[in-house]
Order: sequence, then structure tokens, then C-alpha cells
Amino acid sequence: MFRGPLLEIFSLIFSGNPTQAQIISCVLSVFSVLVIIFVVFPIHECAHGLMAKILGDDTAERQGRLTLNPFAHIDPFGALAMFICRIGWAKPTPVNIRNCTKVKQRTALALTSLAGPLANILLSYILIIIAKIVLVSSVGNVSDVVLYVVMALCYTATINVFLGVFNLIPIPPFDGFNILSSFLPGKAVYFMQKNQQVIYWVFFALLIFGALDVPLGAASNGIIWLLNKASFFVPDGGLINLFI
Repeated sequence: MFRGPLLEIFSLIFSGNPTQAQIISCVLSVFSVLVIIFVVFPIHECAHGLMAKILGDDTAERQGRLTLNPFAHIDPFGALAMFICRIGWAKPTPVNIRNCTKVKQRTALALTSLAGPLANILLSYILIIIAKIVLVSSVGNVSDVVLYVVMALCYTATINVFLGVFNLIPIPPFDGFNILSSFLPGKAVYFMQKNQQVIYWVFFALLIFGALDVPLGAASNGIIWLLNKASFFVPDGGLINLFI
């Protein structure tokens, strides 16, 4: 799950005689990560800023972050992490909850934090619909190009959902913690913030040793299943199930 395209490229180089399937898989992996960095991350961060703007805070807009320009959001280390382990990040969008006067501050914190992961899931839904349309329009004449396009769309949608789920993990510094903290008493929030580094390293250890593979995979697969079912109006005959 956490093997990025950079490791796949090294594997191909040292394998000596890579198969066509391995090369295609590597190309799709690189393509999907580039889409995540240059399209998905900007949409995710812009969604945070847009929700804050709707609620009354224009901090992100004033700092030039309410844009889909990827270079306003790219974090070099986060982008590199995407290529290494398929988990990365962009520069956090600045939000001043105190300026969100249209709702209570706790509600504003939850809504602005939730906007990013929801944008991930919505984008995956759109990608699945496009993939289905491509399949339906090519029935009877499914070329290799069509297969590669559908594979790339579905691959990107799957990673996108996983990133959305990953961001909903309720520990600092993820969006899920900000959502959870909107409902927790102040003492509990303070405890988690005070012990943020310890919590994060315990979480990181669990992640590295695969203890979270099953719950994260189950949550991601469940959302993909729901998005597939929700796109029932594109009658693909279940062909999309071969790709997601």
C-alpha cells in the first residue's frame, strides 16, 4: 500500500528484464502521483480555504492560497514523500477560525477541516463517473489506450479516496483531529495537543508495521464501493469492477 513510484522505478531498473505489465504499472503509478500533487492537493487545500471564506475568513485568499495553482500549495518534502511511500502532504492552508463569524468557532473548525477530505472523495466520484463513461462509449472496441485511460482514472480515484480517509484519522495534525476536537472537551484537546509528538510517532510505527492496513483499506474500499454504487446512472454492466 505504501510503496511509491520511486521505489517501483528502482525495482524496474535493477530487475534487469521488466515485463510489459510492470512497466505499465510503473507509468500509471507515476502518472497518478503527479495528478495527486498537481491537481488533488491543490483542490484539497483550496477546499479548506473556500469553506473558511464562506464562513467569513479570508486569510487564505489574502495569502494567495485560494487558488488551484499547484505551486501555491506544493510542499517539496510532501511531494517527495508521495513518490517514496504514496503518502504525502501539501502546505497547510492558513485559516483563522476567529474570523468565521457566521457559525460557532467549533462548528467552523469542523466544517473547514472536513472540506478537504470531502473534496478528495467528490473528485474520486467524478473520476469514477468519467471512467465508466469511457468504458461505455468504447464497448465493442476497447483498445489498449482505453484500458490505460480507465486504469489511470481508477488508480487515481483509489489513491485519492485513501488520502481522504487518511486525513480523517482523528489525531494531530490531521483534519480528522480538528473535526474531533470540535466535539471534545477542552482538557481532552489540550492533552492530545500536548502529547502530539508521542501520539504521532506511535501512529507512524503502527503505520509502518502494517497494523493500520486493514482498517484504512476497509474504509477506503467501502467508500469506493459507495461511489461506484452512487454512479449507477452510467450503465457500465459492472465493467468498472475490474479496475477498482
